[in-house]
Amino acid sequence: MAKQVLFLLRQANYTSLKSAIGNLFLAVIKFFAFTFTGSLAMQAEAIHSFNDGCAQAAVFVGSVFASRKPTSSFPNGFGRLSNLIVLFVAIFMAYNAEHMIQKSFHVLLAPAASPAAGFFWNIVVLVSAFVVDGFVLYQAMKDIGKEVESPARGWELVKLSLRSYHLATPETRLVFWEDLLATGAIFIAVAGITAAHLGVAPWGDSLAGLIIGVLLFGIAVNVAWENIKGLIGYTAPEEVVEEIAEAIMEVEGVEDLYELDVVQEGAFLDVDGTIELPETMSVGEAEDVKDEIERRLKKIYPNIHNVTLGIHEDDELSRWGSREYVRLRRKAPACKLVKVAVSTRKK
Repeated sequence: MAKQVLFLLRQANYTSLKSAIGNLFLAVIKFFAFTFTGSLAMQAEAIHSFNDGCAQAAVFVGSVFASRKPTSSFPNGFGRLSNLIVLFVAIFMAYNAEHMIQKSFHVLLAPAASPAAGFFWNIVVLVSAFVVDGFVLYQAMKDIGKEVESPARGWELVKLSLRSYHLATPETRLVFWEDLLATGAIFIAVAGITAAHLGVAPWGDSLAGLIIGVLLFGIAVNVAWENIKGLIGYTAPEEVVEEIAEAIMEVEGVEDLYELDVVQEGAFLDVDGTIELPETMSVGEAEDVKDEIERRLKKIYPNIHNVTLGIHEDDELSRWGSREYVRLRRKAPACKLVKVAVSTRKK
């Protein structure tokens, strides 16, 4: 039992755990700053950090349980458990955001002067939050680079993250977007608090709280939708389909791909397709080809859960080649999607 627990913990997503710890720490600091200054922007920031911390803690817990092997009672494994946990957290996030929007809107109609002494305290807390959120965001970018197998660093890493985030694991995507928006929200909070303190816009603090609340609600809806898709199952990105198709076509004996569907379900991929083989090939040889395909695919994408392949005799039509997936389109291996830690480590 102890060995199994240690094994599951080793496979968990520690990016989300580090982000959860950082955000919950920031939530406590921001809450004390809000209590001292009464700043609505700071209250919104505290709720933002608290929501992010809860969501990422849920992702970490989900990644632990999702690493369990399939059982007789649950033959499809536990990959969707992470999606289910985070979906409930997203509902909680939406509730907090809606409450923040309402409060900020009411105060916006009758803004109150913020304590002068609290301005500098707010700025210090927000600068500290920027350092922590910026560090976590950079770690998430590094994880994206690692998962897409890119050596990019510096500004190139930033561009790579914005361009290829959809090819990273669901957990890393969540951390990346939440901390990217959290970093942006800090600038909004600083602008609102400063405008209110200088008297340029007495309603700046409550307006900043309202904007951050709307951002929070948007994040909650996006997180909920991403995890609903994970529970239902959705088509993998084109790059992933291309690489899987290419790997299948490179197996000796495969003449063409009659059809291919690659679906992401939870943290895993399901491959379902039909290959074209020479009509002279025996049943035993065809089974050997299918076994070789499955071996190669699971080597490329260790998180592939099922490979289901049908057989069709070669009709001499180049279906996949004509779509430039394989024969007419050769390129470097596509970025890897959802490489679950449990699959990439030796048992």
